[in-house]
Amino acid sequence: ARLISSNVTNSKAVSLPKPVYPEPARLLRTTGTVSVRVSIDTAGRVSEAVAVSGPKSLRAAALDAAKRARFTPALIAGQPSNSSGVINYTFREPQ
Repeated sequence: ARLISSNVTNSKAVSLPKPVYPEPARLLRTTGTVSVRVSIDTAGRVSEAVAVSGPKSLRAAALDAAKRARFTPALIAGQPSNSSGVINYTFREPQ
């Protein structure tokens, strides 16, 4: 199967779970954006996820959320295809 690359946007997401803010990071008031590179299979499931940037203490939570995301499969000539992209998770200090 051919692999296409694109930025994953919320409009392509069927389900984009929010990450759980890790308690140690919350206590330290760690904030920032974690970018997760994902590979999406022909069924729209995340087959691989790798955190490529962002605070280390927030990466595991972002990876967990990314692995649970579901997308509309990419189509090539009308056929579902594998694809890849990036999901950005922004952690802000809780109010």
